[in-house]
Amino acid sequence: MWMVMSCTAAPRMEEIMENQSLIHREANCLSRFDRLPVKSEMLKIIAVLAAVSVVEAFDLGLIGQTVLVLKQIWNLGPAETGLLATCSTIGVVLGTFSCGFLSDRYGRKRVLFWAVFIFTVFTFMGPLMENFYWVVAMRFLSGLGSGAVFPIPYLYISELVGAKQRGVTFAYCNSILVLSYVLPSSFGAWAVATFPLEVAWKLPFLVGGMPIVMLYFIHKYMPESPRWLMRHNRHDEAEALVERLESSLGMEHDKDYMDPAILTAVNEARSGSKPKVSWTMLFKPPYLSRTIVSYSMFSAALVFWYVVMVYAPTILTGKGFQMSSSVLMGGLMMAIGAVAGMVCGHMIEKYGRKPMYIVLALLTAGCSILLTMVESLNAWLIVGTALAFFGNAIFSICKLYIAEQYPTELRGTGAGLGEAVSRICGGVLAAYFIAFLIASGNQHAVFWFLAICYLVSTALLAIWGQETMGKSVDATGSSSGE
Repeated sequence: MWMVMSCTAAPRMEEIMENQSLIHREANCLSRFDRLPVKSEMLKIIAVLAAVSVVEAFDLGLIGQTVLVLKQIWNLGPAETGLLATCSTIGVVLGTFSCGFLSDRYGRKRVLFWAVFIFTVFTFMGPLMENFYWVVAMRFLSGLGSGAVFPIPYLYISELVGAKQRGVTFAYCNSILVLSYVLPSSFGAWAVATFPLEVAWKLPFLVGGMPIVMLYFIHKYMPESPRWLMRHNRHDEAEALVERLESSLGMEHDKDYMDPAILTAVNEARSGSKPKVSWTMLFKPPYLSRTIVSYSMFSAALVFWYVVMVYAPTILTGKGFQMSSSVLMGGLMMAIGAVAGMVCGHMIEKYGRKPMYIVLALLTAGCSILLTMVESLNAWLIVGTALAFFGNAIFSICKLYIAEQYPTELRGTGAGLGEAVSRICGGVLAAYFIAFLIASGNQHAVFWFLAICYLVSTALLAIWGQETMGKSVDATGSSSGE
């Protein structure tokens, strides 16, 4: 009997030793990634991801001017206007939901490549359509591609950049995204002022297909996420990547370096007692509260985006602006927001995600309420500019915060579903609701609605939200990350 016990104990001990070796190897590799500065080859990867994210700007930037122009030349009613405003968002919802799951299963790089391809092809096809419903169909299909693009660059940055630089890197990438809204808006304003409306609405779509050139850079410069590689037991590839990046920075390959927080998180992830990963975990403790908080924050931010980017040209036209000036003003408000994002990036690394979101959300809500009280055009522009400043600064916090809430094997699904749910609430439903409010002449109600959304998300964050500043994404995403 002793011999039987000894025979069974030996393989068991060997299994434990092998698992410990694997944990040490993974924790060492991830710890080394976390200490890498954003320089040299690392900066190239971040630059590609930032450039890819402008697909989002093209997608949303095209909506406002398309709605404004086609509403006039095709005499669209409130229902058709709402459908045109939300058709790409419906595609985005499906795209974000599926991309999260697919990126967790097949990798971030592969899904991102095909998402950019789908978006650019159907964006190019948009201006070829002369029928309202065919335009809606092309916008829907391009939305499928752009939806998959939305979360992945930020998801990847959270898995590549260390805790000390993650917030700043997110903010600068988001500022590039925000600034890129100026391109479709400015081009759209020029087109409206220069060409007949029947031609003017088509030209920005041709510009919107330009991100197809990014396929080359994704293929050449973007490696697979190191944390995804580790979770799929492709340790050699992850270690080769960290060694390549270390060599480009002149850093030594320290096989013994270990971040205690990362070691704890890897131990937890590799424990035999951990349940099988499923999307249902998003709605169970400890992730349920994180899901509610981060999704509500993102939903409020998207209500802001649709108010400013989709309906701002229509609202400004109603205030007395010319059509071309209204389109251009929407773009300039985004340029102001880019500056806000850069400032916010440094502040969230100094003061934390929670306090910065709460302060900025309250300021945004205050500006929204103030817009219901001012009547003069100049006052409206001043308050509207402040609204754009604070609202844009918030957006980078939301994308960063979602990515920090879940473990690597659940991060894509959590972030993707977050985008999907948030766009249903803040995009599809809110956009339709806002369209009818504007059509009924009740513009004040639009800004009251925006203020309430921010106040609700602020309350939820204050009660349930965890602070993630200065922590490894492995630690914040673990079940004990509170």
